[in-house]
Amino acid sequence: MKTLFILAGLFVAQLGALASDWPQLQRDGARTGRTPDSVAPPFRARWIWLGSDLTLQNQDSEVGWPHDLETRPGYTYPIPVSVPFTISGEVQPIVANNRVFLGTIEGQAFGIDATTGLNLWTSPLAGGTMCTASAAGTRVMFACLDGAIRAFDQATGLLQWTAYLRKTTTSAPCVIGNNVYCADHAGYVYALDAATGQLVWESDRLGPSIQGGLAADATSLYACTEDMVCHALNLADGVERAQSQVRGQSFRTLHPVVFNNLLYVHTAPVPAIGSEYVMDDLMASSANLSQEEANIRSWLAGDNNGGAWQDASADWRHLFVLSTSTMTEPFVVAAGPADGSGMSARPVVVDNQNRVLAYFKTRFATLTAPGPIFGTDYTVDIAAINQTNGNRIPIDNGHFSGLWMWETDNLYAMSVAGNYLWLRQNFRGTQVINLTNSTYRYVEAAVRGNDGGGFNADIIYADLPTPGMEYEYDVVQTAHYPYQGRVAPAVSGQFVYFAESFGLVCAEHLP
Repeated sequence: MKTLFILAGLFVAQLGALASDWPQLQRDGARTGRTPDSVAPPFRARWIWLGSDLTLQNQDSEVGWPHDLETRPGYTYPIPVSVPFTISGEVQPIVANNRVFLGTIEGQAFGIDATTGLNLWTSPLAGGTMCTASAAGTRVMFACLDGAIRAFDQATGLLQWTAYLRKTTTSAPCVIGNNVYCADHAGYVYALDAATGQLVWESDRLGPSIQGGLAADATSLYACTEDMVCHALNLADGVERAQSQVRGQSFRTLHPVVFNNLLYVHTAPVPAIGSEYVMDDLMASSANLSQEEANIRSWLAGDNNGGAWQDASADWRHLFVLSTSTMTEPFVVAAGPADGSGMSARPVVVDNQNRVLAYFKTRFATLTAPGPIFGTDYTVDIAAINQTNGNRIPIDNGHFSGLWMWETDNLYAMSVAGNYLWLRQNFRGTQVINLTNSTYRYVEAAVRGNDGGGFNADIIYADLPTPGMEYEYDVVQTAHYPYQGRVAPAVSGQFVYFAESFGLVCAEHLP
């Protein structure tokens, strides 16, 4: 067993998060992505952090704040032309103790006041980071590309400890109790004491590489290796107790979700060509939802219905549900391919009614928007998964939410706050659906005149594309080429937080 090298400092305060905190990826170690906190539409930008020296503070939010952040036709926010850093598209801001934390690709860690948006501290982050940080007690921890986990004091930004893994790490640290769990591209999982960084245990080598995220419940940690095997480890000692082979080509940018004794695993499907018009012939031959689900399960087993359905193959499977006790598959979810543009469908999210929500390409949608949409003659819906048999449970409030833009190849990462389902991607922006009445709101779009124009949202940074940018939805030049991931907003108390490649946005209710 290799020993990790530790640089440790002092630690005070109890481990744990305030009720309204969002202290790690998707808020908890199980990656459920939900909070009871709720922020109702309409919205406005409260502040926009653009680096250690500049925060735009909305003059309508607090007396004495100086900046005009009212969205209106013809107006562009007073944003800079460039910033000297790049925030990865896989970074979700985390919130703990009224502070927001994130890191950059270039190698800076930032602590930001969650209420005012003012920069509290900036610290060097050797190696830089591509993923979400984690907070525990007085520590905030970053997984770095040089293969180290670095922990800083939340209040001061002073480095407290460094733990060196074997290889680079792109997995967001997972906090359960007093420990932080990490993984690396060498295929190992590590449990570290969050207070000191001391090694608690180290797993055997699980596989060739762990590039995606981790998840945990009260007794087990779940990690997936790039040979497409999902592993269940004892949380107490790191011993592997079960594993399961799934299909796909990678877990990169994805994470498992644990809920109600089931593990939900997303993969990048083998045909990484997008999902445009795939399965349309199958949907056309399905008379109702029950028949459509039966047909999709057959299609995913390789049945082409005598040649009537094109491209039938198990290689399209990308959502697997495993029993946490045995790591066997109790049922097959009838989820055909969804999303594209180089992205896999984002992981499931758990709402506050204990429903597990996922994307379904379908002829029989009830929540999102009717078809046809770009990339299919039908549409893509969001529905719950029956946790007994894997069947779809529609969310039907009597009408569609009418989401726009809605495309099969540009879906969104999901989080839940109160009764609201939050949807976000860096390209199309941020939207929200009220799950109780199916109303939706376009919260944020980068550019009003993007992609032909017509974008109307509560928050719009620029009226027209910025000259000289490679893509018209890029409004601020970053130090490196932006990495386009898809992560959901974090909601804490009365504020909503989401990261752009060039900064951090705090949204609030517009009274």
